[in-house]
Amino acid sequence: MLDYIRRWALRRSTLGSVVSMRSSSSLEIKKESGSNIESEKIISVMKKTMKSHMIVAALIATVTFAAGFTLPCGYVQSGSNNQGRAVLSMLPKNRTGDEEGRANFESFVVEDSIAMLLSMLAIVIYFIASFPIKEMRTTGTYLLLGNILTLLAMLTMVIAFLDGLQAVVSTS
Repeated sequence: MLDYIRRWALRRSTLGSVVSMRSSSSLEIKKESGSNIESEKIISVMKKTMKSHMIVAALIATVTFAAGFTLPCGYVQSGSNNQGRAVLSMLPKNRTGDEEGRANFESFVVEDSIAMLLSMLAIVIYFIASFPIKEMRTTGTYLLLGNILTLLAMLTMVIAFLDGLQAVVSTS
């Protein structure tokens, strides 16, 4: 993965001469060490990529947070003792046909919570990586770890959506 990012960064940038100003006000054209400029450009590209991924992770966290409060089938609206509880959480466990809906609802709640946790961890990783880091390997590790957490959060969010949909459809 780091190799791919390095090659991509090198294609986008050109290594050239750097003009510097001496104390005697004379211009001197010197060649910078290629590896230092190369690694700085690669780190810059990685950090730009992390900014984009951080937005995706924040969107996943937002959606899963909202889904945790806007549960499938809504809440009990009557003036009973159960007012405000999730409708699907009150399905009896011993009725035939309702067991699947309740199990899907419980799976939805767990998977939605896991997706939110994974996306929040990815945001923390990307936030830590936003601090000045000079080592390409460390930046690449943060990028890889954040990618894995974000992809797992996406997958878990999709599974939670399917379980929530199945819970609603099975109780109808």
